[in-house]
Amino acid sequence: MQKLTIFIIGLIFVSCSQVLIKQEKTSNSDSLSEAKVVTKTKAQQTLDSTYRLLDIATAKDTLGFKNSEPFLFFKSGYILSSTEKNAIIIVCPTDTTYSVKLYSIRSKKWELTDSIGELDAFPSQFELTFDDYNFDKQTDIYIQVSASQGWSLSRGHLFTIDPVTKKLTRHKEARDLANMRPDPKTKTVVSELWKGYNDKNQDQLTIFTNKWMNGKLKTIKKKNITLK
Repeated sequence: MQKLTIFIIGLIFVSCSQVLIKQEKTSNSDSLSEAKVVTKTKAQQTLDSTYRLLDIATAKDTLGFKNSEPFLFFKSGYILSSTEKNAIIIVCPTDTTYSVKLYSIRSKKWELTDSIGELDAFPSQFELTFDDYNFDKQTDIYIQVSASQGWSLSRGHLFTIDPVTKKLTRHKEARDLANMRPDPKTKTVVSELWKGYNDKNQDQLTIFTNKWMNGKLKTIKKKNITLK
């Protein structure tokens, strides 16, 4: 069954690609018009693929898919809670922006619960993390945008999710907090900043402790450490 699903998904993109190639070959317009046709076709390709993936996901406990060109990330299942089936879809309407859509199964049908667009994007460093960042027993999502080399510092978009409505809340204040990790014991979110090497070639870090205040993360403490 898993092989059949992969085969079907593959057919989705092969079919859309054939349409794209055919339109490119038959177009007699100038180069600018051709570019518009290709862009529109890629957008339609992504949209069609999204709907077909949702159809397949309806009858499956879990389904995951990622495509690089055009960029499409799809994940469905009991990924946000143990009682409700959800689907997360992330696409790139432009080369530098993400669009996020969250679906829930309601009355045996997929229903769009929320969407957020115009998020800065870097698909080659994309990663999605599921965790409860604000300690309300509802799994939230973090989308990595960049990860530095050397001492890796992951930065990206943090979204908390309402446990009842499944609405997304974007936390712009967390955009520059690197390597965020929730600490359930203290109900804080820890982040870090690499400050370079000391004269002994040891890594120097600043560890930030961030606390939720009025629905936003606020830094309440920082500590400089040296790694031996």
